[in-house]
Amino acid sequence: MKNTLSIIVTVYMVMHCLLASAILIEINDFGKNDGNLKMFVHDKKALSKDKRPLLVVLHGCSQSAENVEFQSGWSVLADRYDFQVIYPEQKRVNNVSNCFNWFYKKDISSNSGESSSILEMIDYMKRNFAIDESRVFICGLSAGAAMTVNLLGNSPEVFNAGASLAGGPYGMATNFIQAAGAMTNPPNRTSKEWADMVPPSPNNKYPRLIVMHGTKDNTVDFNNANELIKQWTGLHGIEYNNHEIVENFKGNPLVDRTSFTKENKEIHVIFYTLKDTGHALPVDPGSAVYRGGNTGVFATDRDFYSSYYIA
Repeated sequence: MKNTLSIIVTVYMVMHCLLASAILIEINDFGKNDGNLKMFVHDKKALSKDKRPLLVVLHGCSQSAENVEFQSGWSVLADRYDFQVIYPEQKRVNNVSNCFNWFYKKDISSNSGESSSILEMIDYMKRNFAIDESRVFICGLSAGAAMTVNLLGNSPEVFNAGASLAGGPYGMATNFIQAAGAMTNPPNRTSKEWADMVPPSPNNKYPRLIVMHGTKDNTVDFNNANELIKQWTGLHGIEYNNHEIVENFKGNPLVDRTSFTKENKEIHVIFYTLKDTGHALPVDPGSAVYRGGNTGVFATDRDFYSSYYIA
């Protein structure tokens, strides 16, 4: 029985790798690559003449581009809604846990390290694909979420909007020790204090943001989401209490949706509270249009297809 199970697992992993390699294409010479990252592209419609949106997907610790592509289902949505996706991938030589180094100054700067490599990937896409430069988006899970917020804060003119899944606010740590502490016990600051930590925007505008976080996340404490929302509502000049809550979103008792709006009712920040959910990507495997993704070590079925609602 044990041998049979081992064979099944091995076959599954081989088939998964073959499938992912058919979907993703590695781009080697996309730029100077000061951060020493890998770049993968979902390439099915590379020759399209129509300008399409671009999404950057950042994986979490111990993940790979292939893994996050498979579990998130972003490539399926890209084909359905006609947008392009790139999947930056960390190397273990940079971080033994395969996490993006979201807490090192050199790696979150727009001019050096991993952030600069990701921005070079975006520039490569703009040069070689028909990309609508006004519709560039980014999302990430865990360490990828923290790096997502860093990029939104340091290069706000590049992005239209972003999504943070199980991440935290910009500036919550500047070294590994601070990062480890902030993940489990985030600083409690005012909205203005958090907003003041983000560099000034060149055009005085910041991207919109979607935040998703599980209430039982034992890796990145749920309060990180509250601090991130305080920061981003502060950047948009929104009163923290000026929000609307939809409980049991789409009839799902595990999900509440909170919208933070300005006086003109324009939504700039959305928060999905995932009740009784740990540190994982929420998915909802199935064939319906609002269902998708695949469960695994980094993804859990909560009857909520997070990628779909971000899209």
